[in-house]
Amino acid sequence: MYRFDYLFFMHELWVGVTYIPITLLLSIVPLIIGLIVGTLFAICRIQKVRVIDRIIQVYVVLLRSIPIVLLMLMLYFFFTYGIDEIAGFYHLPFRSSQVSPITLAFIILSFVSVAFLSESVRTALQSVQKGQIEAARSVGMTTTTIYRRIIIPQALPVAIPILGNTFIGLIQGTALLYLIGVTDLITGVKIQANGNYRYVEAYIAAAIVYWVLCIAVEQGIRLLSTRVNYLVKG
Repeated sequence: MYRFDYLFFMHELWVGVTYIPITLLLSIVPLIIGLIVGTLFAICRIQKVRVIDRIIQVYVVLLRSIPIVLLMLMLYFFFTYGIDEIAGFYHLPFRSSQVSPITLAFIILSFVSVAFLSESVRTALQSVQKGQIEAARSVGMTTTTIYRRIIIPQALPVAIPILGNTFIGLIQGTALLYLIGVTDLITGVKIQANGNYRYVEAYIAAAIVYWVLCIAVEQGIRLLSTRVNYLVKG
């Protein structure tokens, strides 16, 4: 009969906590990249920039339609074999083995983040009333000024909760990074459990750490959203 080992469970819980910084780093960097590039993509689509608008639309639909685990593996093999093929063709002394798994994780999660955030940001930007934009144009404001002074400030209260959901999704997505060789929270607790096969304790501990981390992020986003709403409307 299986008996739950509470001492080992507490040990695994502490191991999981020690992996919180790397989990946050693997989530925050793609979130920032996704926000910057996604905002540019969203503006290009709203302004209907020729050719680029269509390319972005295909990119977003394609990446949003593929399960993240499959997308992660596809991008991983594309980057590793693609780098080697390009380096070999041009006789460069660089190989994919020189790229660390964490760097690849940043790149792959950033591709995913851009695809999701571009649509979220576009929705937030389009939530601003068109009458205000037309009024701004009528007084001679440039498109850049309109975005900086009217659209983006008013879109922030709409965008922040969406950003929070994407951030939580990225945190949960880091649990799949073991597939490309990254030692993440799941891998960390599993390594400890390999010696005594106490995987139940390890996985429950990992689940609790993820749960607490996501709740903390959700509460932080809620406070930030309330503060931004107050500043914009106040």
